[in-house]
Amino acid sequence: MRASAVKTAIIDSIEAITVDSNVGGESFNYVDLAGRDPGAISERAFEAELVGVTPSILITETAQIVSFAVTVYYASYEAVEDRIADDAERIIKALTRLHDQNGDIFRAAFDEMSVAPSGFMEGMLEASLPIAVTYRRTGV
Repeated sequence: MRASAVKTAIIDSIEAITVDSNVGGESFNYVDLAGRDPGAISERAFEAELVGVTPSILITETAQIVSFAVTVYYASYEAVEDRIADDAERIIKALTRLHDQNGDIFRAAFDEMSVAPSGFMEGMLEASLPIAVTYRRTGV
């Protein structure tokens, strides 16, 4: 498995989340903002950006850890905190099952989801979840 395949597994897991229709019904949709107009982003659009790599020499010869920041975008409105908190639970539950879906993934670890006003989209919030995935590195 390669780091790009880990990213694909993260994206697929989040996009497969079934969203409660009581909270708007928008599904999670991966977006690659490179060259895209940020104004075209909808509620629950998300990115997965590589933010770190732990070389295999520090773990075992065949294991590696890659860290991603998963950032979900939300419109700012009253009680959006409830949606963000519920979605954080949904995302973490989905990503904790990565190893069940792929034998080359050993573990996914998380930190708290941080929330801040978007730096480039007026009226939007960015909820960012750091995830570190330990996987079997193959195909090198």
